[in-house]
Amino acid sequence: MKSAKKSLEGIFEHKLDAKFRVSVPADWRPEKGESLQLRLLEWKVFNVPILKALTDQAFEAMIASIDSDENLNAGQRSIKKGLVYSRNTPVTVNEQGKLLIPKKLAEDYGVESGGQVHLLGRGSNFDLVSPAHFPTLMSAEADVLADLYDSVDFS
Repeated sequence: MKSAKKSLEGIFEHKLDAKFRVSVPADWRPEKGESLQLRLLEWKVFNVPILKALTDQAFEAMIASIDSDENLNAGQRSIKKGLVYSRNTPVTVNEQGKLLIPKKLAEDYGVESGGQVHLLGRGSNFDLVSPAHFPTLMSAEADVLADLYDSVDFS
């Protein structure tokens, strides 16, 4: 699998086409003649359902995080890793920058053919958020952002 070389950044709103494909931002796209393999993982952020699009780098970091969690015993680690492996769906961003979201997965998460979806860059991964859940997520993130304003030093 090919990994993203760039940081995935920004918030974008795009429309799904009739085949449940969404265009990813130009900066996130694979190099010409290549495709980008991702894993879509059913996830929650601030208890808001999302689809998390993980690059190889992000997926491996997630597995390493489970492996290094000293609060888990071997059985718990195995179960958690098994869930991450079984609950993801391999997808590809083609060289035209289109990501196909499997129809059932898209519908389960409240995005529909011809409808909008929000893409939120998270560095080595990005989130796909339905319009119904986007305001709730933005509100929850605003609370964290307010705290961040007071805690970051730019000097």
